[in-house]
Amino acid sequence: MNEFLRKKWEMAGLADDYIFNKVMLDYDICLEVLRRILPDLHIKKIKLPNNQQEFAVAPDAKAVRFDIYTTDEQGNHYDIEMQVADHHNIAKRIRYYQTASSMEAYDKGQPYEQADDSYVIFFCNFDPFQLGQQRYVLHKHIDEIPEQIIEDGQTDILFNVPSLRHDVDPKMQAFLDMIAQRKVEATDPLVVKLKERIAVVKRNRKWRSEYMRRSVYEMDQEMREKKIREGERKIRDGKRELLEGKRELQKGKREIKEGQDRLKEKEQLIQEREQKLHENQQTIIKTSILAMRELNIDETTIRKEIKEKFNLSDKKIKDYFAE
Repeated sequence: MNEFLRKKWEMAGLADDYIFNKVMLDYDICLEVLRRILPDLHIKKIKLPNNQQEFAVAPDAKAVRFDIYTTDEQGNHYDIEMQVADHHNIAKRIRYYQTASSMEAYDKGQPYEQADDSYVIFFCNFDPFQLGQQRYVLHKHIDEIPEQIIEDGQTDILFNVPSLRHDVDPKMQAFLDMIAQRKVEATDPLVVKLKERIAVVKRNRKWRSEYMRRSVYEMDQEMREKKIREGERKIRDGKRELLEGKRELQKGKREIKEGQDRLKEKEQLIQEREQKLHENQQTIIKTSILAMRELNIDETTIRKEIKEKFNLSDKKIKDYFAE
């Protein structure tokens, strides 16, 4: 485990959120990165970057912990995040981060129109929206007039780090290449600073120890979450099998009922046929008696003929002649 963690530490670059945080704590690096992301703002200076700053929108609300948080001389608020894994919740995640950041932009008693602007910036080691863009800039707009942007002071910017489209400014591309550990021109001042800062971070024994402890914790958490997911999957499978069993049982009951209904129908049909046959036999017997009487055949002979031909009992013969 120690050897694994040591190699992980040595191989970790800016794409590792821990390394990213420690590197971005450098004032000059953070300022230059923000200038490259938002060149139109002409940012002159920022407050000393703060990492893992925690905000809670409400006492009972989920707290959010920013990777890197700072403000500039104009009062703009910046949250810079490194998103390593795709948990398929990026849109809702940005919404909450922006909400927490925006709350800091409103001072008590300040008119709404004087609120500071807030920027939430995500560097993603995946395509956050699976649309093939290298950079996504999000604003509110009117559905009926998509080109009409709502100037509410909130801006979300997401970078698809693995993308090779090169749609961004060359200086911004250099920073993205550094995160992706692609080949970068060493003449870029930011690149030089980044390499130096990464070396400083790697030499820091306290940070190395903290990184390893955190890695062990994250692996433990991952194992727990994996077991929870497996347990939830088994429960879902069990529920699905139970539901399928209930469906099969219902189907069996339905088939039994249908079979019983068909049997009743057949029994009724047989009874009707037997009744019809009986009625026909009665008609034939009565007709036969009348025919033989018309031929002046004596009663004894008629009784004998009818009894033998239709296999009737003496009582039945008596009934017929009584009619």
